[in-house]
Amino acid sequence: MEQTTKAFNLPLLLAPFVSRLGSTLYLFGLNWFVVQATGNAALLGIIQAIGGVVLFFGDLLCGVVVDNFNRKRIVVSAELLSVIGCLACAWWLDPQHITAGPLITLTVILDVGLAFSLPAAKAMIPELITLAGRQRFNAVSNTLIDLADICAPLIGGALLAMHWLDLRGFLVLNGSSFLLSFLFYLSIHYHQPVKDDSRLGVKESLLTGWRYVWQRPGLVETIVLGGLINVLYAAVRLVLPYNVNHLYGGDSARYSYLLMILAVGGILGGLRLTLDHRPPKRQQNYADLILAAVALLVAGVWANYWVLLAVSGVFGFCYSCFEIRAITITQDLTAPEFLGRMFGILFLAIDAFQPVGSFVFGFVTDWLANGTLIVIGLLLLMGLGLINRWYQRLIG
Repeated sequence: MEQTTKAFNLPLLLAPFVSRLGSTLYLFGLNWFVVQATGNAALLGIIQAIGGVVLFFGDLLCGVVVDNFNRKRIVVSAELLSVIGCLACAWWLDPQHITAGPLITLTVILDVGLAFSLPAAKAMIPELITLAGRQRFNAVSNTLIDLADICAPLIGGALLAMHWLDLRGFLVLNGSSFLLSFLFYLSIHYHQPVKDDSRLGVKESLLTGWRYVWQRPGLVETIVLGGLINVLYAAVRLVLPYNVNHLYGGDSARYSYLLMILAVGGILGGLRLTLDHRPPKRQQNYADLILAAVALLVAGVWANYWVLLAVSGVFGFCYSCFEIRAITITQDLTAPEFLGRMFGILFLAIDAFQPVGSFVFGFVTDWLANGTLIVIGLLLLMGLGLINRWYQRLIG
């Protein structure tokens, strides 16, 4: 049966927003209650490390699954797995005596679900959304996700202030959000495209996908740029709390404002591309990332909180514009039968190098303090120059 494409799809838009809101709200509660119960962040570090390993292997294999099986069934199954995981661990968890077992188990379950649901949902977009409507759809979707990142801490803070929920309550809320997103995905009218070739094995499918991507410089460029900016984005997120604690009086409210303005910049970037009806161009990505690099250099040279606040907004704006445009370019350049593997490789590049960047820049920030922003800005400019030169030489 032929797939029907439209300029918009409300369930496909709302499902990621709802699950992101629940997940961010749960992480807010998790961070608070674990540190309160243990007195340190060691357990959180262990949970994040295990989650990173799960995401790495999930990203490695998800593309093969997404390209060989019904994408709607994959994303629906992943959301249902997350619902069951949240409710089961909520029953297992003792809020008065928090232990590692249920939290690590839930992290593994949620990251397995995320590793498969996100590429499957992104791969469905070109099959459900018209070519002319993709950038607008991706922009609105990213804007809603940025909005979820702003709303979740506000809602979580209000719930904590009213003493309404313990950690089990946050788990149930997260499970409810996944249940709602499950219902949204379930309501989507989707038919798996008919494929002429037989289903490939895991090894052959992986190798075929990697060869397909490597033969297309535009896709390789997007992957490398995505890996670079996400490593440096993680580095910026490390510098912000360090600067607040060491240069700006250790006021937690100031740190909250920085994160909020970072997210607001992302929303404005999404609105910009929502209103931009031109096809996405790779040159626009370079222009936005150069602006981000220059802003970081200004903040690194001029150590002032208000400058840092403004630069956070600019960086969030540029990062959001790149992310939306990169997803749209990827969807436009990739054949439908390779979309799952392409997004798997893209997310693998992001998830594999972010922890390394965070580890390295953790030490660099202790050494250079605000000057780390200068290093990040220079590395971004150098990386852009090298990647663009490589791309021009390859196509020339």
